[in-house]
Amino acid sequence: MKVKVLLLTVVFLVSSYGLASASTLSNWGPTGISEIPTAEVMSLGVGIGPNIGFYGEESLVRVPVTLGLGIGMEIGATGISLPSSSEISPVFHLKLNVIEEKALLPGLSIGGILDVNNVIGGNTIYLVLSKGIGNLKGHIGMGSGIYEGIFGALEFKLTDNMDLVGFYKSEKVGIALNINILSFLNATVTYHEGLIVQLGLSVSL
Repeated sequence: MKVKVLLLTVVFLVSSYGLASASTLSNWGPTGISEIPTAEVMSLGVGIGPNIGFYGEESLVRVPVTLGLGIGMEIGATGISLPSSSEISPVFHLKLNVIEEKALLPGLSIGGILDVNNVIGGNTIYLVLSKGIGNLKGHIGMGSGIYEGIFGALEFKLTDNMDLVGFYKSEKVGIALNINILSFLNATVTYHEGLIVQLGLSVSL
C-alpha cells in the first residue's frame, strides 16, 4: 500500500511540473532524436532517457541524464555499459544553442561529449542545424567522434503524439518512431545497425 501511495505521489509531482512537451534525449545524452543530436536545447528542467540496443548477440546499455539550465545550455552525463564490460562508465556532455530557431532562420547549436575514460574512443565535438516547416522538421550536422562526418534527420509528424524519423549517421541509414505517451513521458523505437528501445522522462521546472 505504501509503495502504491509513493508511486502515485511521484506521478502527481512529475505531472504537475511537466506539463510542457517532453524534451526527447538522444541515446547518447544530448537533446535530439534517437542516435543524433538536434539544435534543440532543453529548457529549465531535467530529463533521463535509458535505452538498450541489441546488436546480434551483444547489447549496449546507455542511461543519459540531462539538465537544462534555462539559458540556452544543457549539461549532463551518460552511463554506458559496453558489451565487452559489465561496468558502467560515464561520459559527460554539453550543448549550447547559438541561434534560436525562428520563422525564416534555422536553429544552430554546438556541443561536445567528454570521454574522460576513453569509453567510446575519444571526445566528440559537433555542430547541428534544425528547421521545421509544417509537419516536417529537418536536421543536419557534422562532427567528430561518435558523430564523425555528416549526420542528419528528417522528422514527419504522423499525429500530435507520434513522429516518424529517418536519419543518417556513421554512413548508415536508420529509422525511428517516437511516441509521446504523456506530457512528460515518451518512448522511441529505433533500427540503426540493430534494434534500440528508449524510454524518456522529462520534467520542466
